[in-house]
Amino acid sequence: MSKYLMPGSWSVMALIDYLEQLESRRQGRRLLAEMDETQLRDIGLTRADAEQDADKFPWVA
Repeated sequence: MSKYLMPGSWSVMALIDYLEQLESRRQGRRLLAEMDETQLRDIGLTRADAEQDADKFPWVA
């Protein structure tokens, strides 16, 4: 079980760490959605893959 899901385990530092992870995930997905077809092909993804990932909520890994 993730340390973030364990009841009573939230410290201020853990919360900050978790929020930073969410923001990093959000930014990465935004950048992925902005890539053109050539860039996506270079990393082995299709437009559909990129859109599917970009549509996820930040808290979904």
